[in-house]
Parts: sequence; structure tokens; C-alpha cells
Amino acid sequence: MERCSSLPQNKLFQLSTDIENFHNIMPENFKSLEIIKENDYGKIVIEKINFLGIPLKIKTKHVIAKPNVHEIHILSGPTKGTVFTETYVPSGDGTIVSIEVKLILSGFFRMFGFLEGYIKNKMSATMDEFIICAEKFDDSLSPNQN
Repeated sequence: MERCSSLPQNKLFQLSTDIENFHNIMPENFKSLEIIKENDYGKIVIEKINFLGIPLKIKTKHVIAKPNVHEIHILSGPTKGTVFTETYVPSGDGTIVSIEVKLILSGFFRMFGFLEGYIKNKMSATMDEFIICAEKFDDSLSPNQN
């Protein structure tokens, strides 16, 4: 998946990797993110999210390679084993965001292989929503320029 944003690469990357405050950018999808362990290799996070309309509590590992790569490894829940690799590349007046997803369905969801396409569509829609929310969130932080 690939999208464009009007935000500069460093700003969009900063918003995407601000784990402690990410729920402020997308409050409908992410209810809270709590870092429970942090070291040189990443951050282990307990996330309260809405997944396909279902409230879930999952454990994730976030690996941040500045200035432009953010990996999210799902450690628990119905998509345990899934890895998202986000890459942020400057382009013209903004940023191109690419997300490579290695989707793994586990537990009950493994029996429903047809869900894979639906989940990927929802992920694509969530990516669109992230770009919109990040740009609006950044605007709300900027002083009024009128």
C-alpha cells in the first residue's frame, strides 16, 4: 500500500512513531497505547484498539529506524505474527508512505481465510484515515496563519 501526504517526511514520521500519543491522532481506532518495555531494539506496547469493530487488547513490538522506517510486530491477538513495515520517503512538497503487510491470521480467524481480503481492505482504509488524521492533527498544532 502506498499513499501521499502533504506533510514533510520528518513530521509525518514523528507523528507515526509517537507511541505515547498516537491515540490522539486516531482515537476511533486506537483507544490507548501503553509502553511496557523499551530498549535499543524497540518498544513493547499494550494497545487497546478497535479491530473490525471489535475492541481488543493486543501486545505489539515497535521497531523505529530513524529517519524513515517503522516496523510493527503483532505479538498477540487474532493477527499474531503479522508485521507492518512502514517507510516514509520525501517527495516534492510532502511524503510518500509505503506499508508492506505480512498478514497472519491466528486462532479463530485462521478458519476464515476469506477474511484476509476484507482485512487488507480495512487496513488500506485505515491508512487513508491515518493520512487525513495526521494532517488535521498537525494543522491543529500549528498556529492560525490568517
